[in-house]
Amino acid sequence: MLKQEKVILMTKLAIEEKTHSRYRFITGSFWFDDYASKELWEAFFAVSFAYAAVVILGLIAYGDGWTVTYHIADAAALGLRLLEIWAGVTILGMLICLLTHVALYREAYRKRQRVEKYLRHLRAIYEEEGELP
Repeated sequence: MLKQEKVILMTKLAIEEKTHSRYRFITGSFWFDDYASKELWEAFFAVSFAYAAVVILGLIAYGDGWTVTYHIADAAALGLRLLEIWAGVTILGMLICLLTHVALYREAYRKRQRVEKYLRHLRAIYEEEGELP
């Protein structure tokens, strides 16, 4: 027999599955440590690649002025300075990545908890009706 409460719960479950399927993937496929470490590695390589591209393009664009202005000793100091900036940019990029993915994982976990609550409630309704063993 159809109960209004059962129909409402099944509708909510269908809406959750339709609109938030990527959240289920996040919490279902990974533990948080696995998920965060994978995303941090991706952020590390993405930020490093982008920084290297910007530095190389900057050297190409301003190469003539750079070669006249700086000497060999200055090039080593510039290299160290670029390395310090790279470390700062990489740490900042990874921190931003970690914070956004912590928030995303937390939201996905909350949605998963809500779906499990709906399923427990639905199971109780079915047991009450005697449709489950």
